[in-house]
Amino acid sequence: MKKKSFLKRITVLATGFLVIGIAIPYFTETADVLVDFSEGKGEIRAVNGINNGPKSGYQGDGQWSLDATEIYRELEIPFVRTHDSEYPYGSDRFIDIHCIFPDFSKDPEDPDAYNFEGTDEYLAAIADAGAEVFLRLGESIAPIGDEIDEVWRERDKNQYIHPPEDYEKWAAVCEHIIRHYNEGWNDGFHMDITYWEIWNEPDTGRMWTGSPEEFYELYKVTARYLKERYPDIKIGGCGFSSVSEEAVEEFLLAITADGTETPLDFFSWHTYSDSPGSIAGKADLVRSTLDANGYEDTLSVISEWNYTAGWNEADYTETWEVIRSQKGASFIAASMITMQEHDVDMAMYYDGQFVSDQIAWCGLYLSEEELLPGYYAFANFRQLTEKSRQVTVTGSQTEKANLDGLYVCAAAGDTNGILLTNYNPATEAALSFSLKFTGWKHRAVITRYSARNPEGEGSTCFLWMNRLEVELEPYEIMYIELK
Repeated sequence: MKKKSFLKRITVLATGFLVIGIAIPYFTETADVLVDFSEGKGEIRAVNGINNGPKSGYQGDGQWSLDATEIYRELEIPFVRTHDSEYPYGSDRFIDIHCIFPDFSKDPEDPDAYNFEGTDEYLAAIADAGAEVFLRLGESIAPIGDEIDEVWRERDKNQYIHPPEDYEKWAAVCEHIIRHYNEGWNDGFHMDITYWEIWNEPDTGRMWTGSPEEFYELYKVTARYLKERYPDIKIGGCGFSSVSEEAVEEFLLAITADGTETPLDFFSWHTYSDSPGSIAGKADLVRSTLDANGYEDTLSVISEWNYTAGWNEADYTETWEVIRSQKGASFIAASMITMQEHDVDMAMYYDGQFVSDQIAWCGLYLSEEELLPGYYAFANFRQLTEKSRQVTVTGSQTEKANLDGLYVCAAAGDTNGILLTNYNPATEAALSFSLKFTGWKHRAVITRYSARNPEGEGSTCFLWMNRLEVELEPYEIMYIELK
């Protein structure tokens, strides 16, 4: 699929419609979906962030295999999280603590002990794309696979994921990284990076070789140290790979066990599945557990998410095929809509980078010129973020029609927007329903995305009685602009 600017393409669709008509409702035994544009639900939240990029696949001398800067700008990516950047080991140059401070025996106060060059270039590219940096303080995951295992063995199975020898010294290194990027220390920048995430997936053996108790101590020491020196930044963690009420409570209790408050501005966690319902369940669990333990103001952040068919070797081929397909795009749209409805404050899709001569986990593009269906899911969600507020959507079912697999999010502004998708792998059935909405609008600009037309097929109709009869194919995405 060759690249064409989303904004230019939408302009073409909006001025040269394939279908122009009048929406005259026919009343059948279908489900009803009501969009109430008079009832606001707050802003559309920033769940359309991404991990890594826009530049990736470093070739040396400032050259990169992939530069997706224009794509990030078009999609108005709000945040780019940096983890597994230039995998493996940050190529000993980017983001990871050992890349920036390679000799832990040196003094954290010594400017010459730091190597910021690669990370400077990486973060500058994020800023140039118009996104904010969400910076992970820690190390990348230990590699797997036959070709990389030899490297892993030679590097002591990733020596960098062992507990630091001195927790307070490790915190001091993090302090100087913040000084470099926010206060200009050591020929640095004034990026005003707000979000600093301590570690990643400490609950897996490939990211942390110490005990849970050792990690809780590292978080406690680092968070308190950094917040005392930089009270205006947001400190959190820890990118947990799985969440349960018991695990979340254990972490919350551990970091305050000595009777002293430990900063936790955000709690970050990961989810990989084939079900937006799984995301909903985990999001509700995290929010309720945080609230029950006195962390009502702590943000719930999904710092990694994507589709997966499973984690067995046989599942990977299916996973990557789906990620790059219309089904994968529908999963993206359904997941972001689910996050809006279940109190997720921020989220970052994994992943946007070029790794080991391929784009493995990205369903948005294969290159600067070759877009994938997931790009259009992000592009249409971006249109919702431009509205002033999210609004209420309600639905009713009948015996002859149901809404299983229908995901809807709507927002109001100068114009009103509705994003819908039909994601139901269990049945892969088409959906028919009546879409009704409050507020008098004269015209609906409709764009449909399907396996037949992944780049979108446009139409317009003049409205009658604020009602549309809608049919959605399996995995189809529809965006409606009401004017």
